[in-house]
Amino acid sequence: MLLRTTTAFISLILLVSIAASTRGQASISVTGSVSDPQSAPIPDARVTLYSLDRILQTKSDSSGRFKFDAVPIGKYEFEILAQGFKRFTMPDVFVTDLMRPTIPDKPTDLTAVMQIGPTGSPREIVAVAELAAVGDCGPPDSVTYGPRKTRDADALAGIVIGRFPKMAVPGATLQLFDAAGALIAQQQTNERGEFQFKQTVPGRYHILFQHPGYHNMEFREFWVARENQTYITLQALQLGKIVVCQ
Repeated sequence: MLLRTTTAFISLILLVSIAASTRGQASISVTGSVSDPQSAPIPDARVTLYSLDRILQTKSDSSGRFKFDAVPIGKYEFEILAQGFKRFTMPDVFVTDLMRPTIPDKPTDLTAVMQIGPTGSPREIVAVAELAAVGDCGPPDSVTYGPRKTRDADALAGIVIGRFPKMAVPGATLQLFDAAGALIAQQQTNERGEFQFKQTVPGRYHILFQHPGYHNMEFREFWVARENQTYITLQALQLGKIVVCQ
C-alpha cells in the first residue's frame, strides 16, 4: 500500500465526510468515509465519538465507510485510529438536529489530516536482558467501552497480563489520575490480575502501573462515561527482558 513506502514526514489526508440525517428530535444517524488522497478507502479504521454521557465506537468497512445509528444529539470528541497513522482527534463536534442547528451554518463535512505513524516502537535496552519476543510492537494495552448493565455497576475495571509469557499479574499497584494530573484513587490487582475503581465520575483519566518485577508503565488517556463501562487490558513486560520490533 502507498503508506508503506512513504516517510514519516509525509502526511496523508483522511477525508471524513459526516452526513447527519434526522430520525426524530432525540437522535441522528451519523455516516462517513475514510480514504487517502488518491481516494482509496481505508478499512478497519476505528472511529469513536466521546462524551461524558456515552462513548460510541465503530469501524470503517472494506469500502472505507462507517455509520453510527441513532446518535443522541450533543457535543462529542471525534477520534480516528488507523493502522500506520498517528491518532487524530477533533474536540467540540456537535451532533445536532439539522432542523435546529446548535451553530448556524456549521458545515457537516469534516477533514482530518493524519500523520504517518511509526512502524514499530523503539527497542528497550535493559542490562543483562533476555529476548522476550520478536513481533508487532503496537500499543501494549487496549480499552473497550461496553454498555453499563446497571447504574451501580463499576464504571472502570480491567486486568493486567504479562506480555511474555501471557499470565495474570497479581499484586500490581495502579494509580488513577484525572486529566489535570491529580491522583484520584489507587488499587491493587487481585490474584487473577483484575482491578476495579468504584464510583468513578465521568471524565478523562490515565493510569500508572507499578510492580517490583515489571517495568513501570503509563496507560494512555481513556474516558469514563455515564452509560458505559470502561474495561482496560494492560500488558506488562518483566524486568530483564526486551521486545524486538519487526
